[in-house]
Amino acid sequence: MLVAAASSAHENGYMLGLADGVEFIKGVVAWVDLLAPTAAADLAGWARFRKLKSIRPYLQDLPEDDWILKTELDPAIRAIQDLGLRFDALIKPRHILNTVKFIERYPDLPVIVDHMAKPEIVNSGFEPWRRDMEHFRDLKHVHCKLSGILTEDGPDWTPERLKPYFEAIFDIFGPDRLVFGSDWPVVNLVADYSRWIETLQGALGNFTRADQQKIWATNGERFYGL
Repeated sequence: MLVAAASSAHENGYMLGLADGVEFIKGVVAWVDLLAPTAAADLAGWARFRKLKSIRPYLQDLPEDDWILKTELDPAIRAIQDLGLRFDALIKPRHILNTVKFIERYPDLPVIVDHMAKPEIVNSGFEPWRRDMEHFRDLKHVHCKLSGILTEDGPDWTPERLKPYFEAIFDIFGPDRLVFGSDWPVVNLVADYSRWIETLQGALGNFTRADQQKIWATNGERFYGL
């Protein structure tokens, strides 16, 4: 999977062109201006690329915590559903409850929470994050991506400080709704790809081999339709 790193239509074209050229790139998560008057048509245009799988607005960077609840987004969200695409929710803890409201408004939209909603580990933000994430437990069509957590603990991150966050996510989503994500190359700010893999392998140690396979690969293939 290739995942958009900027709010850029040019990047969409670049990623989708790469994906069309090689077999090992199975899908693309792209950005589209969902408030643009042409959003529905833009989505239909990009969806002509068979490897477009999901749309990801940069909610984490927007000044309005409730941006996702704007009624003006409705035509674009309906188009995402009609085109058989998914929605990547790139959020921080302050967005969780509004994201839950959004999901309840569109119960047929497949949604994945990116980066475990970026808990503020470095600021000991476990309890409020855990309380709000609990709202996803009964939203059975919502998945969560295991990624992006090392940078939230900072350069001095430790597996011990990550442990309660992993355990909470495992409990809330279970092995059928968790999806591995690399967060590469951003992970290189505090570690590297191999250390992230080792850390996640350790965290998943109590899962069966079958459930680990779901988390590393099968769930992502199913959710994104790869």
